[in-house]
Amino acid sequence: MGGGAADQGQTCAADQGQTCADPLSEPAVLERRHQSHPPRVLLPRHGLPPELSSLPIPDEILAEIFLRLPTPTDLIRPSGACVSFRRVAAGRSFVRRFRKLHHPPLLGFLDERGVFLPALPPYPSAPEASAPALAADFSFSFLPAPARDWVVRDSRDGRVLLDRTCPLRKIPFREMVVCDPLHRQFLLLPPIPDDLAATVEDPILTDTSSSEAFLIPRWEDDEAGTAEETSFRVIWMSQCHTKLFALVFSSNTGQWRAVPSRSWDDLLEGLVWTGSTILYCREYVYGCFYWRTGWDVNMKMLVLDTRMMQFSSINPPHEVKYNFAVAMVEAGKGRLGMFVLADASDLSYSTRQNDGGGSSQWQMEKTISLGSGYLFSIIGSAERYLFLYRWQSSISDFRVFTLDIKTFQLQQVCRAPKLCKLDAYINFPPSVLSLPTISSVENEAEETLEQGCTPSSSA
Repeated sequence: MGGGAADQGQTCAADQGQTCADPLSEPAVLERRHQSHPPRVLLPRHGLPPELSSLPIPDEILAEIFLRLPTPTDLIRPSGACVSFRRVAAGRSFVRRFRKLHHPPLLGFLDERGVFLPALPPYPSAPEASAPALAADFSFSFLPAPARDWVVRDSRDGRVLLDRTCPLRKIPFREMVVCDPLHRQFLLLPPIPDDLAATVEDPILTDTSSSEAFLIPRWEDDEAGTAEETSFRVIWMSQCHTKLFALVFSSNTGQWRAVPSRSWDDLLEGLVWTGSTILYCREYVYGCFYWRTGWDVNMKMLVLDTRMMQFSSINPPHEVKYNFAVAMVEAGKGRLGMFVLADASDLSYSTRQNDGGGSSQWQMEKTISLGSGYLFSIIGSAERYLFLYRWQSSISDFRVFTLDIKTFQLQQVCRAPKLCKLDAYINFPPSVLSLPTISSVENEAEETLEQGCTPSSSA
């Protein structure tokens, strides 16, 4: 065939010592190829010239690279690759910058007995939630035995606060522990000193909800609150017959101190006290805790500023009165936001400028319809998210949803076996990214015995 003849001609020419003509080897063609494809410099095997291969990447450049990682989970992987990566990822200034750019992931919810309900697909943080769901010990078997006596009271920043009764401590004082369930580490809080306990006058002993313990979240605008990523603070508060008493524990000092107490008449003028618990539904917004004082026309809201450690009070929106289903959120630009579940499926949303003065008024923003055919109840809130239960009256199929106050969109997080108190489990514990200072089980065993508090026996 024709192709075979051409091949044969080229072969004969080569046999006679002549070079076969190749159009790609013509000088003009080679020049054009050289201009369009400049020669590449072959680098050493590791991809850098020898004089640069031993130079470390500056920390500033590493930080900028790490800031562009989409989730905290993605940051954990390089932080474990080498010492220099870990040093950058665990730096205080870097962690603060990372948190401001990335909202902490909602990993799931915890009930009082330590049952963990992880976020499930298609919820955005479901991939991150798989780590604590598989690796964390939410049965708290690493706590001083018997573990089933411990009750979950609060969860913040990946840590969990639990308490239990102790035979050597008088009611309302309880044994408290802060733990990291992912790394199975804990710190048994020291007992409240006798001199501070003696200042708690005439506590309400007939109502177990009259005293409560809770963690203080990190406040990013407060340098003291972010100085140590592994540090934390706990508030213990008791509603007494004439006054409100509060004590705060700092892991930095390992000691309790008193918050200035105030009488009910001074704090909540005009409030009619009935002899039982006054404060309900604790919420945290912009560095302050808020409680409501009932659900009648005289209702007020108690405020605790955790930066100044001072109590004050504000008036709620009118529609809040006579309604128990209420939650506060961060509305943006320093404003307070409040949701009220007006009926089974409608939310009213109001905002108030958070300027610390008494002249600011609540403004009704909008009413959100949650849809027909379902019942809803408010679980709580965190930052700009509202947490809700949803179920049908005839079916015991309880589902947990979030409502984003920027988009007012509902997203299902998980299912729940029943209606119960839930604490949102948000973010990984700080010890993921920094050297832990929380004591291990082995180190605490002897300390527990030295404190002289024998764990309560099983029932």
